[in-house]
Amino acid sequence: MALIAEEFGDRVGFMTVLVDFDSDKDAAIKIVESVDLQFITIDANTGFRDSFGKYFTSPYIPQTVFFDGDGNVVTSIVGGSYDDYRTIIEDIIS
Repeated sequence: MALIAEEFGDRVGFMTVLVDFDSDKDAAIKIVESVDLQFITIDANTGFRDSFGKYFTSPYIPQTVFFDGDGNVVTSIVGGSYDDYRTIIEDIIS
């Protein structure tokens, strides 16, 4: 995701939502700190999960949800590669 954000960061907003804090908060923090993320990372507390949980259609992690410029969900994927992300983002911004 960091590479995709580097490539598209001037045209697309990125945010990481950590939903697995409940299982191992220390491990999640170490992972986030080990990469040089140039975008927002937030802890999905219960209130956030209650508000935005409808966008996460799968119980699996990682899941990426893509929104258009109007805030509408375009698609979501579980896992995904650099090429998957790139293709989806290019489709959204074109």
